Amino acid sequence: MGKDITENQTFPKIGELLVKEGIVKEKDIEKALEIQKREIEEANHSLGTLLVKNGLISEDQLQNLLNHPYLRKRIGKLAIQKGLVDERQLEECLKNKRPDELIGDALIRQGLATANDVKGLLIQQVGGMKLGQLALKSNIISEEDLNNMINRKRYQRTLGEILCDLNIITPIDLNRILKKYNKHQRLGDFLVKQEIISEQQLKEALYEQKHSTEYLGKILIEKNFITHEQLYVTLSKQHNIEFKKLDGFNLSQSQINTLSALIGKNYAAKNRILPLSCEKNRLTVAVSDVDSLQIVHDLSSMYSLYRIDCVLITPEKFKAIFRTLYGEAFIDTETVDEAKQVEEVEDVEDLEDVVIDLEKTDLKKTRSDIYGVSDMQVQELVNHIIKYGLMKNASDIHIEQDRRDVKVRYRIDGVLQTFTQPRLDTKLRESIGEIISRIKIMSNLDIAEKRIPQDGAFRINYSDKTQSGKVSVDFRVAVCPAIIGENITIRILDPRKANKGLDNLGHSQHVLKPLKELLKSPAGMILLTGPTGSGKTSTLYGALQFVYDPGLKIITAEDPIEYSIPGIMQTQVNTKIKLTFSRLLRSFLRLDPDIILIGEMRDSETANIGFEAVQTGHLLLSTLHTTDSTNVISRLHGLNVERNQVASGLMGVIAQRLVRKICPACSSEYIPTESEWSLLFNKYPEDLTFYQAEGCELCDYTGYSGRILVSEFFVMNKDIALALIRGAKENEIRSMAIEDGMKTMLDDCILKLNQTTLSEIIRVMPHEMIKEFKSRDFNTSSGRTLKSVNRQGI
Repeated sequence: MGKDITENQTFPKIGELLVKEGIVKEKDIEKALEIQKREIEEANHSLGTLLVKNGLISEDQLQNLLNHPYLRKRIGKLAIQKGLVDERQLEECLKNKRPDELIGDALIRQGLATANDVKGLLIQQVGGMKLGQLALKSNIISEEDLNNMINRKRYQRTLGEILCDLNIITPIDLNRILKKYNKHQRLGDFLVKQEIISEQQLKEALYEQKHSTEYLGKILIEKNFITHEQLYVTLSKQHNIEFKKLDGFNLSQSQINTLSALIGKNYAAKNRILPLSCEKNRLTVAVSDVDSLQIVHDLSSMYSLYRIDCVLITPEKFKAIFRTLYGEAFIDTETVDEAKQVEEVEDVEDLEDVVIDLEKTDLKKTRSDIYGVSDMQVQELVNHIIKYGLMKNASDIHIEQDRRDVKVRYRIDGVLQTFTQPRLDTKLRESIGEIISRIKIMSNLDIAEKRIPQDGAFRINYSDKTQSGKVSVDFRVAVCPAIIGENITIRILDPRKANKGLDNLGHSQHVLKPLKELLKSPAGMILLTGPTGSGKTSTLYGALQFVYDPGLKIITAEDPIEYSIPGIMQTQVNTKIKLTFSRLLRSFLRLDPDIILIGEMRDSETANIGFEAVQTGHLLLSTLHTTDSTNVISRLHGLNVERNQVASGLMGVIAQRLVRKICPACSSEYIPTESEWSLLFNKYPEDLTFYQAEGCELCDYTGYSGRILVSEFFVMNKDIALALIRGAKENEIRSMAIEDGMKTMLDDCILKLNQTTLSEIIRVMPHEMIKEFKSRDFNTSSGRTLKSVNRQGI
């Protein structure tokens, strides 16, 4: 039945992982492996031998069972099955058998089998279930003991189960490691191993699963291969947690009060977890879905004073206990929340069926009238508006109306551009009310409410043949009442823009290199600053991808979650239920994180808790809205953060902007006029080369195509920290940083002058930064630098 321990390589591997994670010691693994080896050897014994070895029956009782006619009749059949005799020979043997002679002895005496042959037949006979049934029928053994022995033959405990039974490791920790390293046994293999289903039944179910979205367990139940109870019993063994039927389960009112206070209704519903009992320092919780086991582990971190045990229950029992605890029916809040936040395309039938092929020819088609706009239905019109934004890589879509007109504008490369198409404009004016209602329905908003602003979201799947096939894109919708009707802004959140990685965002090496060094620090704060739409989120996500390691716990609080990152625990702020950044941050500190990301330092409480987190050994990333990197110091002071806290906790600040990239197809060198260059330089910088673009079809005659990142990185060194504690002003701090080698955003612009234009730099850079740059007399003091920059580019 079992395999030798050396044959099953997964056990030692799991043991090594548990030791590596520091959960068990090597001697614990050795002890468990020894027990496992004994159990596998025992499983190879016959059922009768197992019953005797475990003291359930005596040797005499076993011998009496073996001599019982009920079993003896089977020896002859087994001999035929083994090919020792045929039916005619067996019939002849039985005729010549002496009255008191056993069949086996008769076979030996008549030369039809050897003593070893008969011994083999007896072993096979004893291993059969017939012996167990006979022992049960004879009242020699209880049904429970018999089933335990049969299960021990069919199924041997894994290394993890043995460690759990020895209380060396908890099932929750074991499951966490198994999931982390993908070491869980597959459900189908588990069921076959326990002889609940056959190999053929598993193959049949797996084949059906390939053409279905259902789970394997549900398919097996629907095909009557297993029962609901068999599924849950198997899942409990697979995940090392006990399955409970909880028949007759009752709670007193005092127990209900205690348990519901420990785990609130919303948390229980969202995470599908229920408290069952709390005695002294032992808390027992129940889940109906094994995917909720990770939540149990998180609870262990939150309730460190409790030992938390977990049991598996059926969904029906979960709903019943939920009603008992919280006085209302269980509603799948995760599904409800997703419907409110990101409406899936199944509620937008036309969008679900639309396959948007972003081929180059489509760009030309969009400029023509081939869509037959005048005959468009509202749904098609909305699809068309969204499609154009996707094709143009717009970050936002603005649908606006006033007393004079209705227009659609797209923010492309940071600048709003009006989309004009005569027949489309006519349709927009005629159907603006229906268009707004359609978008509201897609975003799960109240179409009747037109007096107050509303926020929503939806998701679209489309096929992009020019890039990466099928893409799922989220859209955040903001509706605001205006003097005439309502205006809508749609933010496009393309997940591909968040997966570039830190090296591909466009940061110069003088920013990237020190940033990577600081990200390796175990504790400290790194802040990003810049206006909305300056790429802060991309830099933050790039930083998280850079530091990500399966051995680290990374938690984020965002508003909203713009892109999902696998392996990172992301949480969304919800001000309606007072789930703020500060509240989440305080909660995070109890979850034993290594790295925390806070979407924005919005208030004094969040800022101060953030610096407390840094002092307790956490790496924290966040954002602020300031004009440059050193302006963060004044902003933090305004948030009531003490100077000594900033000096000791803040490691660095990145300030960044996005400037439009000059079109490579139509750009050329030129000499700017004095009115242009004098805004930045005291005299004309002859060592620099400037570029401009005429505009072409490729860039829609704008002269720009795409955007590049310009940034500066302020690093808090010892001298600056001491100056800050002594009360140095912000301009003094900035001067010290520049003297220490910090390149400002404008310096970075000069480094990238071959990728953008002088007018674009002046458009984007803050006025105070331009004044500061010019006051440094960049021409005379850094002429050599300008020359080398001009030759090397970036």
